[in-house]
Amino acid sequence: SNMHILKFYADWCVPCRQLEKTISEAELSVPVESIDVDSSSDLPPKYKVRGVPPLVFIDSEGNEISRKVGSIKKQELQSWVENCLSAN
Repeated sequence: SNMHILKFYADWCVPCRQLEKTISEAELSVPVESIDVDSSSDLPPKYKVRGVPPLVFIDSEGNEISRKVGSIKKQELQSWVENCLSAN
């Protein structure tokens, strides 16, 4: 499937760095695409991103299925991804 996660981040965002570490340690069955909110013009408004770092789970058409905002632990991240996958 082409479902994947959009990770919106910014270089100045401290929680983004922790999230990056969590993602790298988690075992996720979908790819994560990183989008810099300071250099990407079209995607943040499309997904109504106002703060960083949100994770937006999208389907193959680019429709939002779910999102996580704020800090997230590895287990929670993995469970969220599995739930998104099983619901679709």
